[in-house]
Amino acid sequence: MIKFSQLKQAAKTVTFKQSVITVVSTVFNGGLATIYYLLVARILGSGQYGLFVLATATIAIMSSVFDFGNDRGMIKFMSKYSPEESEGRQVMKFSFLTKIASSLFFVCLFFLFPDTIAKLVFNQPEMATIIPITGLAFASQLFFYFPTYYFQAREKFVWWGVMFVGTNFFRLLLAVIAAIFGRLDALMAIVLFTVTPFIFFLIGMSRVGWGFLSEKLDPKFIREIFSFNRWTFGFSAVSTVSSRLDTYITSYFSRISDVGVYGLATQATMIMPNLVSAVGAVTGPKFSRFGHAGENRNYLKKSSLFFGGIAAASGIVLLPLGWIFMFISGTEYLTGFVPFLLLILSQVIFFALAPLRDSILYYHSRPNFFFWAGIGHGLITLSSGLLLLPRFGLVGASLSNLLGQLFLNSAAVWYYRRISVKSPQT
Repeated sequence: MIKFSQLKQAAKTVTFKQSVITVVSTVFNGGLATIYYLLVARILGSGQYGLFVLATATIAIMSSVFDFGNDRGMIKFMSKYSPEESEGRQVMKFSFLTKIASSLFFVCLFFLFPDTIAKLVFNQPEMATIIPITGLAFASQLFFYFPTYYFQAREKFVWWGVMFVGTNFFRLLLAVIAAIFGRLDALMAIVLFTVTPFIFFLIGMSRVGWGFLSEKLDPKFIREIFSFNRWTFGFSAVSTVSSRLDTYITSYFSRISDVGVYGLATQATMIMPNLVSAVGAVTGPKFSRFGHAGENRNYLKKSSLFFGGIAAASGIVLLPLGWIFMFISGTEYLTGFVPFLLLILSQVIFFALAPLRDSILYYHSRPNFFFWAGIGHGLITLSSGLLLLPRFGLVGASLSNLLGQLFLNSAAVWYYRRISVKSPQT
C-alpha cells in the first residue's frame, strides 16, 4: 500500500513539478482549443466543418511527417548538447534549414495544384478553395514547432506552455471577433490556423535567438543526426498517416457532413493525445539521458503508473463532457457519440503505454521499431476501415482506429520485453 510519505516525496520530485506545469498548460490549451472548435462547428454546420476538419487533419499530418524527424531529433540531441556547444547549434541549424526547404516546396505545390489535390487526396472538390491557405498553415505550424521543441529539450516548460496556451488564446480571440462580424467560415478558420502559430513562432524565437544560423555544419555530425532522424521520419510518417486514416477513409466513402460529425467526435478526444505530449515533454528528455538499464526500468515503472492513472481518469471524465460538447455544437453532431466512445477507449490505451514507447525510442534508441509497427498499424486501420466503414458507417471508422491502436501498443509491449532481456542488469 502506498503511504502518504511516499506520495509527499513523489510530489517533491522534479518530474512531478515539471509535469504539473505541462499538464496545467495542456488543460488550459485544450480548453481553449475545445471552445474554438465548438464555436467553429456550431457556426459552420457539419458540411463546412467537414472541410475544416480535412484541412486541419492535413496540417497535422504534414507538420509531423515533413519535418523529417527533426522534432524528435532536437529532443534527442538538444538534451545532450547545450545551445552554447557547437553540436547544439548545428542541430538547431540543420532542423531550421530543413523546415525552410520543406515549407517552400509544399506551399508552391498547394498553390499550383489545388484542384488536383482536392480530387486525388480528399475526393472532395469543395476543398480546392482552401487548399492554398492550407499550405501556408502547414508552413506556419512547422516553424511554430521549432521553438516549442527547443523549450522541451532544454526543459523550459513555462515557455513551452506559453507557446501553446498563447497561440490558442489568440486564435480563439480572433475567431470570436470574426464571428461577431459574420466573417467566420471554413476559409477564415484556416487563416487563423496560419496567422497565430507564426506570431508565436516569432515570440518564441525572441527567446531562443538566431545565433545558431551562423554555425558551420560538420558533415560527420550531420550524418549522426540524420542516422537518428531518418528512422524517426519514417515512423512519424507511417504513424501519423495511420492515426488519421480513419478520417480520410470517411472522406472517401461519406458525405462531407459525415466527415464533420466524425471530425468533431475525434476532436472531443484530443485532450488525451495532448496530455500524452504534455507529460511526455517531461519524460522524453529523461529517458534520453539514462545511462543504465536499472535507471530506465525504475523510471518506466513510476511513469507508467502515473500515465495509467491519468489515462483512466481522463477517459472517465471525458465520457459526459464529450456528449455535452456535441450537444452544444448542434444536435446534428450527436450521431458521432458512439464513435466517440470507441475513440476514447483507443486513446486511453495509447495514453497508458506512452512511457513504454518513449523508453523504446529515447533510451533504447530504436526508432526503426516504430517504422515497422507503424506500417502494421496503418495496414490494419486501412483494411479494417475499408471493410467496416461501408457496413457500419462512422462506427466502422472508429472501430478501425481502435483495432490499429490495439495492434500498435501490443507490438510495443512485445518488443520492449524482447529488447529488455538483452539489456545488461545493473
